[in-house]
Amino acid sequence: MLKKIPLRIMWRDKAHFIGIILLVFLASFAYAIFSILITNIDTNYKNFVKNYNQEDFHFTTFFPIDIETLEKKYNVSIEEKFTWDYEFGDKIIRFFNITEKVNKPLILEGKLPQIGEIAIDPNFANSNRLEIGDEIEILGKNFKISGFVSLPDYIYITRNENDMLPDPLRFGIGIMNLEDMRNFLRSIAYRYYMVKGNISDFDSFKAEVNSKYNLLSLQEKDENFRIIVTEMKMESARPMAYVISFTVMLISSILLFIVLRRLINSMHAEIGTLYALGYNKREIVNTYIMFPIFIWLLGAIPGGATGYILSDPFTKFYVSFISVPVVEKFFPLNDLFIAIFIPALFMIPSGYMAIRSLLRRSVVEIIRGESEKGFKSKFRMKFLDRLPFKRRIMIKQGLLHPSREIVLIIGVAFATLIIMYGVVAKTALSYLVEDTFQNIFKYNYLYIFNYYEKENKYPNSEPFNMLSFYIKGTKAKVVIYGIEKNSKMIILKDKKGNRIELEGLVIAQSLADKFNLKEGDYLNIVNKIDGREYNIKVKKIADLYVGNSGYMTLDEFNNTFNMEKNSFIGIYSMNKLDIPKENIVSTLSKEDIIKSFRDSAQSVDQMLQVMYMLSFFLAFIIIYVLSALVITENRKSLGIFKILGYKDKELSSMFLGFNNFSFILGFLLGIPLFNTLITYIMNQALKDVDFSFKLQPTIRDILFSFSYLFLAFLLSRYLGRRRIRAVSPNIILKEQWE
Repeated sequence: MLKKIPLRIMWRDKAHFIGIILLVFLASFAYAIFSILITNIDTNYKNFVKNYNQEDFHFTTFFPIDIETLEKKYNVSIEEKFTWDYEFGDKIIRFFNITEKVNKPLILEGKLPQIGEIAIDPNFANSNRLEIGDEIEILGKNFKISGFVSLPDYIYITRNENDMLPDPLRFGIGIMNLEDMRNFLRSIAYRYYMVKGNISDFDSFKAEVNSKYNLLSLQEKDENFRIIVTEMKMESARPMAYVISFTVMLISSILLFIVLRRLINSMHAEIGTLYALGYNKREIVNTYIMFPIFIWLLGAIPGGATGYILSDPFTKFYVSFISVPVVEKFFPLNDLFIAIFIPALFMIPSGYMAIRSLLRRSVVEIIRGESEKGFKSKFRMKFLDRLPFKRRIMIKQGLLHPSREIVLIIGVAFATLIIMYGVVAKTALSYLVEDTFQNIFKYNYLYIFNYYEKENKYPNSEPFNMLSFYIKGTKAKVVIYGIEKNSKMIILKDKKGNRIELEGLVIAQSLADKFNLKEGDYLNIVNKIDGREYNIKVKKIADLYVGNSGYMTLDEFNNTFNMEKNSFIGIYSMNKLDIPKENIVSTLSKEDIIKSFRDSAQSVDQMLQVMYMLSFFLAFIIIYVLSALVITENRKSLGIFKILGYKDKELSSMFLGFNNFSFILGFLLGIPLFNTLITYIMNQALKDVDFSFKLQPTIRDILFSFSYLFLAFLLSRYLGRRRIRAVSPNIILKEQWE
């Protein structure tokens, strides 16, 4: 007889238990899918980096270097890399020669290209419906696609380092033999070298290369945006799995504790009868401990299994953003074990705690229901007697059960955190496109020369200078620009929207936020090429959230950094310029950046939809389970009130109305939680990266998030009112009589 009690009660009060089972399912599912995903990507990434000699740094020079001499002197491997962009329509494939020592290509499918063949990255191929064996015409010559390739130094495939999202529809990478590439390399603007190995005296190496070969740039691995973004995404995904799964697990465990405690307290007569029939305390505990065990088994096992099944397509979706080659699939039994068995550590103790307090009482107290009577008599709340009757009942329902309301507040706060993160991230992308790249950066094209110029030969353009630094004591990259005093291409504004007059150093708000800089503070930076230190006073802070950047007038820039008067390294232009390719290092089209964001909007929306569903599900389940619990506890009272003539709407307001306050409080609590998360992301996760977002919620974001969660609240209240409508006074009277 005892064995049938848990399942019978769970089926009778399925509204309570199905909600908790779904929460356990979600927690196990989230942990399993994220941990299996990251284990596979991380292990494959480490093997890829190790086996295919990912660079430790790369550098560019104006003149070709003596590779053999530098290799012997500094005990490193150095290899030159050649690159060429093939433009056809609005698409670009950036080809590299096949390297043999550093950043060796990995062929994912097919084979290494021979003469007259190419290999391309799979994301570009999938987006453009290209397959192995297809032919691409390149400047009048047909090249056969021999395979799909991945490169260790081009994992996050963006056209420019300033691009924040990959655009596989319009930009991809590929490899071809150097013999084929020579047919397209009419001139070489600069020499590009990759280095594998550690150099003890790095400053000496840079000084030697700069003095002999004119060092143009040098970038270490941990500064390479196309590498570190991949590592950052992997490092952040596992903590995300911990936070989501453990928070959901904690909420579901507290919910189970509340449900079981109220359920067992309401069954005092039945439990007392079991005592009278001769069952001892241990047998009763063993019976009721089956509640959390059943919930765990019904939620965790399907959740972990579903997470494992869906981990493969989720991995494919994830690597569409980062080209980490998943060559070997791993089955991490330990992660799956944790996903399934961790919930038991939460659920079983909470269930035991729920029944322990009642079973400490004597048999007579349990049969008479002394625990319920004592509870009700202890909290009379006479201070509420002055309020109207309906309002008094509503407030008592909340104050008598604070743990129930705390769970609702925490659950809504967590759901608010999740949905606001998605909403604000989407707003930040829109702000980046609509405001930054249209109202601040007015230019359409940017050109960087391979050598300093002194005379601007191109009309409707403005010269600029730039140098890369890092903040002393950190790895954070800072780019300082020298622009025209009254530039028409860069319009810097303060928070009030007023244009900033360039006098001294003006830094971006994103840089100020990361390092807590204010006007009047000093920025201590170190030149990445020659190692010189500069301590420059911050005059103004611009309302700009793209990159760790600063701006000065061109004259002051050249004077501050000991450069020739009127010299510049690049130009901004409104029109596309016909500049010989051998004279430029790189070009940037603002329209390409905007297109990449818009093309990536669909993938971003897919991720946001997952966050919306998760937040809606959490809020709905928590509110519904707690509402169902209130209705079950008060079935007798609801029946009596119906006999007295109260309508369902009035009863819903009286018994569930306090949830309104808890919902609003939870939402308001979620806003500072979100701000705390964003502060952590900006100050820690993105501190050493030349990347930032204006992740500040607007009134519109807050109202949208509130409206979305309020729909979940209204739906749960609607279902709760239906349960109230289902309470029959006749059945209640019959139960009372029996």
